[in-house]
Amino acid sequence: MNTKAIGAAAEVICRAMTRSKNGVVPATIAVALEANGLLAGPEATAETAMLRATIEELQVQLEICERHNADLDERLAERDHQLDTLLQGAGFDERAVPE
Repeated sequence: MNTKAIGAAAEVICRAMTRSKNGVVPATIAVALEANGLLAGPEATAETAMLRATIEELQVQLEICERHNADLDERLAERDHQLDTLLQGAGFDERAVPE
């Protein structure tokens, strides 16, 4: 007997029963158990946990990449401004350049 699994299932069932306004039907309890990974076998539960950890890691990596892209965007805008300033100071007129 897996007392941890039974305790977890009992907790989910209690939450499902207290959240239900019109009485709990077996399907409501089954959905709650499935949503909490309690109907899956141990292999599926372990794989789900691994996938969730991978998702969290990828989200962190995405946030890092987004910050890096924002920094690069700022640097590019600064370089564009510097270039415009240099060209204006040199009296460059882009209208004079043939297409």
